Amino acid sequence: MTAQPMFADETPGYQRVKTTSLRFVQAMKLGGEPGRYRKEPGGDESFYGSYHGLHVLDLFGELERLPAEVREAWADYISRGQAKDGFFAHDPAARNQRMTIEAMEPYWHSTRGHLWALRLLNQPPRHPLRFIEPLLDATALNRWVKRYDWSNSWAAGNQVLACATALLAARDWFGADQVDAVMQHGMLPALEDVFDKRTGFWGTQFGADLPNALFGTIHVTPIYFAQGWPLRAIERAVDSTLACQLDDGSFWPGGSDCPDFDGAYMMSNLAELTDYRREDLDAAARRYLQHALMHESPDGCGWLLHRRDSAPADWKSRPHWIWKPGQTSVVAEYRDEDPGRTHIMLGSWFYPLSIALIAHMLKDTGFEGPYRLNPMSLHQCNVFSQFERRPELD
Repeated sequence: MTAQPMFADETPGYQRVKTTSLRFVQAMKLGGEPGRYRKEPGGDESFYGSYHGLHVLDLFGELERLPAEVREAWADYISRGQAKDGFFAHDPAARNQRMTIEAMEPYWHSTRGHLWALRLLNQPPRHPLRFIEPLLDATALNRWVKRYDWSNSWAAGNQVLACATALLAARDWFGADQVDAVMQHGMLPALEDVFDKRTGFWGTQFGADLPNALFGTIHVTPIYFAQGWPLRAIERAVDSTLACQLDDGSFWPGGSDCPDFDGAYMMSNLAELTDYRREDLDAAARRYLQHALMHESPDGCGWLLHRRDSAPADWKSRPHWIWKPGQTSVVAEYRDEDPGRTHIMLGSWFYPLSIALIAHMLKDTGFEGPYRLNPMSLHQCNVFSQFERRPELD
């Protein structure tokens, strides 16, 4: 599915967001070969710099302007992280292994990122996704989804979204025609079983607090939008999302790119699905927009990890969920509280992306413009920019 511009005309606000974002991508570029980027100033070459930078270029229509040979070389660079078994890993030694589904925990996130990057480049990976074959069975897939600890909805949702990404790639690139049926009869019932209709979020009935469940829910809802599955308890999801927003418009103390994007994603999609509490949603979206702009770097080059009016005493360390080889449970890694770290490439994707969502929702912000949301990268798959609906399955 080709990404279409959200608005025909460029506002001054759009031009400002575009310029700020693209300047940082350019500043992180390494050398003349396609795809080589840092993730942050002073850092080494990083896959995540490449993957997130690619998304920023695509968001503003710059990717399609690159020569075909540049995009092909970029895809080749991304594909170098693939194992012959089909998954993707940063550790070269891991790529030599035959990977069981039980051993995939440390590699789902990397696999998801590589596949989303290749989806944007419209280039399949070098090797078929053989590692996913055990989950091409509805019963096995159902059991796999429900084996996670959904009291940590945030971590569980990340893994399930990565699995859905691999399944859809196996369907579209490698002829796994059973994927839609397997997902409908395996993944969907499992997700419905761990959904809490009292909150409209995943995992709260198991002990996840509302913010954790919000951050898990935004990893599940793109799967629903991609497959055309209806969401339930939408009004309760509105209540829960609004309850997660802080007074300054953020969704994390001091602001943080992932939680802030997650809140904007939910608000913009819920506003498409219901008129319930629409005035409250609109007011929350306007607060969020003002908050997001507080992350714009004063020098006009990229987006800050924390609000520019905040100090370390205002911040709360955000967990990065890490699955280590040989371990069956996730651990939290904290690395965003260092005042010396001010910008990363992810923020220069997520803040403009969230501004695009709010502009689409409100349509009068002054930040409207021809943002391109490509639903092949599932963080950009919304109820209003989704895959073509597929026929109903028996």
